[in-house]
Amino acid sequence: MKIAHIFTTKGYLIAESYIRFVRESFHNDEHEFIVVGTDFDESKNSFPINQTGIIYLSDYERDYNKLIRLLNSYDKIIYHALSIPTKTQIKFLTNKNVMNKIFWVSWGYDLYQWKQTADTIKKAVANVIHYIFRKRIRNFVGIFPPDIEFFKNEFMTNAKTYFAPYVSLLYSDLYKREVNLQQLKYKVNDGEQINIQIGHSSSKILNHLDVLEKLSNFKNENIRIYLPLSYGDKEYGNMVEKNAKIIFGEKVICLGEIIEKEKYHDLLSVIDIAIFNTSRQIGLGNIIPLLYMGKKIYLPKNSVMYDYYNKLGINICNYSDIQNYDFKKFIEPIDGKMANEYVKKNIQNKDLMIEVWKKVFEAPLK
Repeated sequence: MKIAHIFTTKGYLIAESYIRFVRESFHNDEHEFIVVGTDFDESKNSFPINQTGIIYLSDYERDYNKLIRLLNSYDKIIYHALSIPTKTQIKFLTNKNVMNKIFWVSWGYDLYQWKQTADTIKKAVANVIHYIFRKRIRNFVGIFPPDIEFFKNEFMTNAKTYFAPYVSLLYSDLYKREVNLQQLKYKVNDGEQINIQIGHSSSKILNHLDVLEKLSNFKNENIRIYLPLSYGDKEYGNMVEKNAKIIFGEKVICLGEIIEKEKYHDLLSVIDIAIFNTSRQIGLGNIIPLLYMGKKIYLPKNSVMYDYYNKLGINICNYSDIQNYDFKKFIEPIDGKMANEYVKKNIQNKDLMIEVWKKVFEAPLK
C-alpha cells in the first residue's frame, strides 16, 4: 500500500505534527508527503523549502500531467483541504482512477465556505464544478464529528465517512504543564485584569465588529483585548484593528504576525475568556487548548460547535447573552473540569489517534 498525503504550501503548522505522527506511528515506506502550490514564502506557516522527505510541486495547475502521473502511482490519496484550482478540479473529474482514490480531509473552510458569491457567470460555473467535485468524493474524513453530517447533507452523498482529528496537540509542551482550572475565579476575586481573545484570524466569518460592539459596554473595565489577525483577509483585519483601537485604545493588542506554536500556546494560557462569533466549525487549534485549560468560551447558540460541546456536558456560553450581561456576569467563572477531561480522553490520546487514522489508511476504496 502506497499512500500520498497532499498539502498546500500554507498550513505547515498543522502538517508538521501530522507528518511526525505518521512517521512515528506507521510504516514509513507506505507514506509519502506532497506539497503543492506556488507560494513557498518561507513564513512560519509555510513549508520550509527542500525539507527532507517531501515532494514539492511548484505549479500543479500548469503541470497537471506530472501530477496525474505521480498520483496514479499511489494506492490512496489523502487530500488535506481542497485548495484545488477550478481548472484542476475539472481535469480530476475526468480521471476516474484518481478520483476514486481520494480521501478528503476537510479543514472547515473547504467544507463550509466552498461556495463563492455568484455575481458573475464564471463564479456561478465554478460553484457548480466545486459542488460536483465534492459530491464525487467517495471517502470523507471529518476532523470534527459534526462535519460528517454537514458533508452528507450538503452534498447529498453516500460516501464513506471517517472521524480522525489532527494531532498537533500531542506534541505541544502545553500538555506537560499543570493547568489552573480556577484561574478566572482567582482573578475575578482579586480584581485582576481580564484577558479576552476575539477569534483567531482575520476572517470575516468570525464577525469581529459585532463582538467589539457588544464588548464596548465594558471598555472602562480592567480588561485587555487580544486580536489574532496574522492570517486571512488582511484588509478586513486592518479594519478590525482600527475599530478595536477606536473603542478600546491601548487596551487592544493585535497580533499581525504568525508566531511559533509554543509561544502562541503561551498566549492562550493567559487568556481568560475567548469569543468565536461564528456558526461553523473553525479554530479548533485554538478552541481545544482553551478547553483543556478550562477557559471560558463564548459561541453563538445556533453554532455547530456550541451544540456539540454542550451535548457532551462541556460548559460553553451563549454569545448572544453578552448584550444582556453586566461585566460581573460576563466574567463569571465557569467549571472547566469536564472540558479538561474531554481533551485528555479524546484528543491528548496518541493510542486513540493511531486507531482512528489507521482506519483511514487501511480502509478499502469505496
